[in-house]
Amino acid sequence: MDLILKLSGQRCDLSLHPVSPKTVERIGTLGRKFYAKKYIHWWRNGNTSTCGMKYGDDCAVQVSLGGQPVDFDASAIPDSAVLLRRRHYLESKARYLALLGYDDEHCTMHWIWRNVTSFDPARFDFFVHRWDRVLGEQDFLIVDDVRYNGSFADEQDWGGSCGFSLVDPRIIDLDVVRREMGIETVAAAHGADASAESPEELPLAPSAKATPFIAGKGPYVRPVAHANAVGERSCTVCKDSIRVELRIENEVIVDAGGMAEGCDYSKECLAALARMVIGKSIYDCYPITNEDLHEHLTRVMPKLDCDYFTVGALKLALRNWEKAAA
Repeated sequence: MDLILKLSGQRCDLSLHPVSPKTVERIGTLGRKFYAKKYIHWWRNGNTSTCGMKYGDDCAVQVSLGGQPVDFDASAIPDSAVLLRRRHYLESKARYLALLGYDDEHCTMHWIWRNVTSFDPARFDFFVHRWDRVLGEQDFLIVDDVRYNGSFADEQDWGGSCGFSLVDPRIIDLDVVRREMGIETVAAAHGADASAESPEELPLAPSAKATPFIAGKGPYVRPVAHANAVGERSCTVCKDSIRVELRIENEVIVDAGGMAEGCDYSKECLAALARMVIGKSIYDCYPITNEDLHEHLTRVMPKLDCDYFTVGALKLALRNWEKAAA
């Protein structure tokens, strides 16, 4: 029988992205017009997005097994939620975050598990992001994903969308948050001068850290033995996929690779990203942007989106690993 979890209400697609001081100035100047620039890819194509249903008084929850409704106490969602870690930016070198996206799309989401013989509400694990501090609204919870009996849904979809409104871009100064929470920055922990400009503020020439790359014919493949984190994105230009594979041990990336099927630029982006992240902790990899990747490329091609989507695939892989490890 099919077990179906149905949530009706407001769907959110929000993201936090590390940005340089120059980008902070652009957002301050452009306001909502910032979405019209190329930076829309940071949100819509998902480097670090949280997409799911807002849980609250306006969210209707229904559960059925074999087409018949079953009893379920929805208060279990916030009470027993597995709250995903939100400290990776606080424990990184990032200074500023930009908030982009929307939080008001009225629709319905379904999670469907096949071949379920019996229902026990205690077998649900809800993955919930808490955004109340960022958005200034108490108990702003987003149901990002759900497991039943240790397994993610066989099928997940949404429908009945009535449109949405983009939120005003918002800047978060992480140093202020760190001081309020008593968290030491990575730079301070290593005795670095906190006033020194970060590499993002002083970008190197594109070839300064780059390794010569020859794409060759066919897909670029760098297999990762015993990979336990995988993320995949498709470029908007060539439509081909970029797959990032990681092996993570003790929260450190010990091997990285994957496959790029598209243009030579996408292949170089994946090869450079793999070299870039091996040996880094997951907390150092969460804030990585396409601008960071540029430093490891022999060329940067602004008209192509391969760098955005390569980093996006990395973030998906990290996110998938975090869910599996929860």
